[in-house]
Amino acid sequence: MSEWNFSAPTLSNLSDHAVSPHSKALAKKKIALFISGSIAAYRCPDLIRELRKHGAEVQVFASESSLNFVSEVSLHWTSTNPVIKSLSADAEHLESDYPFDLFLIAPASYNSINKMATGIADSALSTASACALGCLEHKGTPILIAPCMNGIMHNQILVESMKKLHSMGVQFIQPRQEDGKNKLPDIAIITTQCIKALTSE
Repeated sequence: MSEWNFSAPTLSNLSDHAVSPHSKALAKKKIALFISGSIAAYRCPDLIRELRKHGAEVQVFASESSLNFVSEVSLHWTSTNPVIKSLSADAEHLESDYPFDLFLIAPASYNSINKMATGIADSALSTASACALGCLEHKGTPILIAPCMNGIMHNQILVESMKKLHSMGVQFIQPRQEDGKNKLPDIAIITTQCIKALTSE
């Protein structure tokens, strides 16, 4: 590795919030990113920026527990949209005409997957997930789920929940399985799966 001479970076015309475009594969596509309570949530700012580099607009829905692992400020900063994290009178979590082209649940915890499969809607995130299933059923809006949890939690209840959701048309992104855990896949893999889901319609 060569020694740095302390020179400054070349100045850019991009604003602080802007990203350098990689492609237009997701141009004009609106992606709802649901973030549940997993340590892998800390990787979501990078995921958001990668989706935006391909042209997507990203709206973040975050569970309260997910904000223990990633800050609301960083999610707002990287997405450029306020984070939806609670039930409010504005009912941002519950819209009959969601403007989204894709729902991405990443990371998806054991709790969030099982709640979705059993129809529990007791928070902003789980209620939005129920709406996402409605959009899949009535409008064909794709849902991608990236499961993340310790392998000891990968039990028959989880498997049955995933099979049930899969039978409803939900697509799963295979986790990176190492160290006895289901880990979030590489950001590039998730992005590629989003592009495939939206170009194979």
